[in-house]
Amino acid sequence: MEFDAYHQICSTQTVQSEKKGFFNEFCVDVREACGDKWLRNYFGKLKSNAARVLSIFSDREVCDPVLGVLEHVQPVFKQKDALFSAQRRAQADKFYLMSGSEAEESSRELLQQALLAANLAVMRAPDRNADPTIDDGLTLALAYRSRASILIRLGEGEAALSDLKLATNFGLELKSSVDYYCKMAKAYAVMGEPARAEISLKIAEKMTGSDPTHIALCRKEIAAAKVVPKENHTGQVPQLTHGENPELSGAAKVVKLVETKDKGRFVVAAEGLTTGDVVLCEEPVAACLIPSFFGTNCHHCFKRLHTPVSCLHCSGVAFCSAQCMGEACSSYHRFECEFMDLLIGSGMSILCFIALRVFTQAPNLEEGLATANLLFEHLCSHEDERQPEDYLQRSLMAGFLMRILQKALYFGRRKTEGVNPTAVELQVATALLGLLQVLQYNAHQIYQTQVTEELRFDGSRTVFVAAGLYGTGSYFNHECWPSVASHFVGKKLVLTATKPHRPNEVVAVNYGPIFIQMNLKDRQRSLRGRYSFSCSCMACQENWPLLQKLDKQVRFWCTSANCVNLLKFPKDLSKDVRCPRCRKNISLKESVVRLIKTEELYREAARAMEAQKTSEAIELFKEGIEMFFQVAALPHKDTLVAQQSLQKCLADTGTTFKK
Repeated sequence: MEFDAYHQICSTQTVQSEKKGFFNEFCVDVREACGDKWLRNYFGKLKSNAARVLSIFSDREVCDPVLGVLEHVQPVFKQKDALFSAQRRAQADKFYLMSGSEAEESSRELLQQALLAANLAVMRAPDRNADPTIDDGLTLALAYRSRASILIRLGEGEAALSDLKLATNFGLELKSSVDYYCKMAKAYAVMGEPARAEISLKIAEKMTGSDPTHIALCRKEIAAAKVVPKENHTGQVPQLTHGENPELSGAAKVVKLVETKDKGRFVVAAEGLTTGDVVLCEEPVAACLIPSFFGTNCHHCFKRLHTPVSCLHCSGVAFCSAQCMGEACSSYHRFECEFMDLLIGSGMSILCFIALRVFTQAPNLEEGLATANLLFEHLCSHEDERQPEDYLQRSLMAGFLMRILQKALYFGRRKTEGVNPTAVELQVATALLGLLQVLQYNAHQIYQTQVTEELRFDGSRTVFVAAGLYGTGSYFNHECWPSVASHFVGKKLVLTATKPHRPNEVVAVNYGPIFIQMNLKDRQRSLRGRYSFSCSCMACQENWPLLQKLDKQVRFWCTSANCVNLLKFPKDLSKDVRCPRCRKNISLKESVVRLIKTEELYREAARAMEAQKTSEAIELFKEGIEMFFQVAALPHKDTLVAQQSLQKCLADTGTTFKK
């Protein structure tokens, strides 16, 4: 009974993440209306997702409360406010002017306040001519122009050029302005491009109304401008080891997909793996930013925001660039835009956002259906193990998401405002129900690494900003001590081997419960409740102790050919030991020598980490770990710590941001 209750709680949270959301109350009302008899004897015995979805719209026991709520679905989103934007712009301009007369430290602090106000001005400004009573309809363009000036003084030339371009795109006649080219010249100067800066100044000089005194002042400012080096926190996309697997999208040729009756489909090493091999580098099928990061990260690429670009219709999401904004608004955001606050207010989990995104990002309805149905067909959903309550909750969520699509005109103009779905709409709701089952067991949390100004490792922390569904990534099975490390470059999921693998050995990730931090009983409970399986990895079979309880003992492989027995550290290295399995006398002297060399490599790698030499540390850890597994087996405390450290170093090559 305890397990069943825990399993139900885990399952519920993958649909409804916030109890305060209205969807929870909606489910309770429907559950009370339908009663136990209908739920157990009828709904619980339905055999298909299509039948379940149809029943919530047509069965008299539930359809009234369902339709009663869904018919009231209306747009709810953060709208634009030209007056608010103009006020924030005036505030930004005030801070900008004040910064010019202050000492350097105070000046920079004022400029940061100016940038914050300018960002708010950009986010809340409506599109061109949306409100002609304020700023002659140019509120957005003026906000970008003000921010460009601030960015130039902060030494961020590239961002300033982008804002100047956006100001002209949204209506300001800047290209006929001397000030425009002077600003361009200053932006190029702080970018370290003096030739382009001079060309821009010469254009300004030749323009009507050019003031030689003003040009001379600009030239003087440009000569004194400090070039600010550009920082890159987006990460490096690694190359797959030996190229991409033609049969497994995003995976390397060194791995393959196999299938067994008890474990289903999973990934194993093909001809063997070496520590450091990149086995996966995959874009998600669909990925969504967690709503609590809407104000700090790009809605499209998840990059940390500094100078946000807003949707032209809503103020609820932000983008890092005009390119990301354009890609999102021409795809999924045009359907989600007006309903974003309603989706958040429902309290639905991030997995529900991903299910919706599979359809909203698709080029057309048919491709959305094809993708959703293919995922349900190929990925684990534990369809036979679900309880009627679980199916009811997910069916109601599928109906709610379908209603959002109806109201967003995803299906085109409807002849009626009623909720009752057409045949095609029922197909989409059915596919959404399938996705809600698949996502429970196959989604990945997407993280970025937060580092400090001084240190990249001590004090760094993992920040989960989004979640995504990866087609090939979903095939990797769990072990309580994984054999690959995962990190992210933007949305790309990268898996790198943290140990050598023999041919056909399982290549395993970790779903959360890890043996060094959680005991066997709690791990198994967590995995059964969250993922509906019992783990039989080596850490579970041998009940490895937690890291703090692990001693320094090591188990060596027998050195005789074809023997796979493990032997304890010898009491006397000068004497041979007898292997009880192959019954041969062997010497472990060379194995001990190599273990000592391994631990030296670990210490050297740790020093490289302390010196912020990430690439050097990675190579040293790879060499040491590879050497350890040639002579010994886990659990070994120093090697476990080395593998963890390698994971940190690999994450440092991915997407990071400074605190």
